[in-house]
Amino acid sequence: MKTKYPLDKELRSLTMAHLFPNIHVYPFVNVFMGMIPCRSDEKVEVTKHFIPGYEGYKLPTLIIEPGNNKEKLPCIMFFHGGGLILKAAGAHYQFAKWYAEKAHCRVIMPDYRLMPKYRFPYAVEDCYCAYEWTIANAKDLNIDENRIIVIGDSAGGNIASAVVFMARDRKQVIPAGVLMSYPALDRRMNTESMKEYTDTPVLDTGLAKMYWDEMLINGLPRHIEYASPMEAESFSGFPTTYIEIAEFDCLHYDGILFAEKLKSADIPVELHEVKGTCHGFEVALKSRIVRESIDRRIVWIKKTLE
Repeated sequence: MKTKYPLDKELRSLTMAHLFPNIHVYPFVNVFMGMIPCRSDEKVEVTKHFIPGYEGYKLPTLIIEPGNNKEKLPCIMFFHGGGLILKAAGAHYQFAKWYAEKAHCRVIMPDYRLMPKYRFPYAVEDCYCAYEWTIANAKDLNIDENRIIVIGDSAGGNIASAVVFMARDRKQVIPAGVLMSYPALDRRMNTESMKEYTDTPVLDTGLAKMYWDEMLINGLPRHIEYASPMEAESFSGFPTTYIEIAEFDCLHYDGILFAEKLKSADIPVELHEVKGTCHGFEVALKSRIVRESIDRRIVWIKKTLE
């Protein structure tokens, strides 16, 4: 892996990081990923539930909430990234806890099914089922169904956007907002950053192509925006949106061009380019960059849920 990209000094450990180019390795990796715990602590309470998923699947789902809190709260649906091939990492659990604690929300985090065994539409349909379940059980969950934000990083950003389009098409309550970090939004891969960042740390153009090829191996869906949100014919009804992009990332322009689409549809959008970063910078939990990022997101979340 080349080291020509000037990452922030706190992200230097990511310089040599790179995902595996063979999708069939990931089920073995996920055996170990599945051992990463997400436990209650002095600030949040974590409980595990099994809820209805796609085609009758019992979907493992975490509910993370501020400790000792019985009041009605807003909700965050958190869809973790990982190319639809990796389980949630420890950084995902930490971000989910921060959202619960700092934004004072109940966070619902489904453990959706993964490729290569389960290709499109399993992941997004599992997550949409979790969204519908949350709304249907809002009273018992003690959440406000009109104050739900969907959040996702990378492939999780893809899912978050797709869930909005599905909710719109299926006449469901639309989320109050969408928050995405370095999202994967366009299967066509024809942006300038896809052409430029062919050898970046963590994720590069070749790996992104593997992800899209595997995801859509059975052909394009009738509703292409459920897989490739950038290709939506209409953004009508899409809620206010927050997007963060990494500077050195083949997905850099996915976030920029999606923001431009939203602005063209008169949808409020806040876009931040995080300098000195590559894809997956959220794993640097103790860095200044991540502290500033989470603080910025919490401000937006609170404003959106007012």
